Amino acid sequence: MFELYQVGLAFVALLIGIFVWAGIVWSNRSKAQSMKIVSPEEIDFSTRGSSGFYVATTFADRPLDRVSAHGLGFGGKATVEVSKDGINVSRTGEKSFRIAKSSLIDIARTSVVIDKAVEKDGLLSLRWRLGDALLESHFRFPSSSERDQVAVAVANLLVGAK
Repeated sequence: MFELYQVGLAFVALLIGIFVWAGIVWSNRSKAQSMKIVSPEEIDFSTRGSSGFYVATTFADRPLDRVSAHGLGFGGKATVEVSKDGINVSRTGEKSFRIAKSSLIDIARTSVVIDKAVEKDGLLSLRWRLGDALLESHFRFPSSSERDQVAVAVANLLVGAK
């Protein structure tokens, strides 16, 4: 008969195998996407702007398909600054990037994206073009007033771009 510690060791080995497999799948997916999608313009980290949470970037026509290339796959704390040139997204622990004013297509308020569901219109979603890819980046802010402030600034950018 198997001893209890042997069953435990087999379970731990199985878990390690699953994590290794998941890491390989994520890496292969990121490499494949990196060949199809150009890298966004990188910027230096800044604390200017509205503090919030970068949820994810998805393909606009496939809202359940996360973009993992170029570090866009990981959510985390972020600062969103809207300027006359576009939107600067400074992310803690990941590459910070700019969405150029000319790349910005639309803005929307949503409630669900991939693995995040919040109250009605709790997410701010920016539709933009990165090379040939049409993407949506999703943000969550601690207060509705801060979200509304960013939304108005982005909407003014869109009006100015047309």
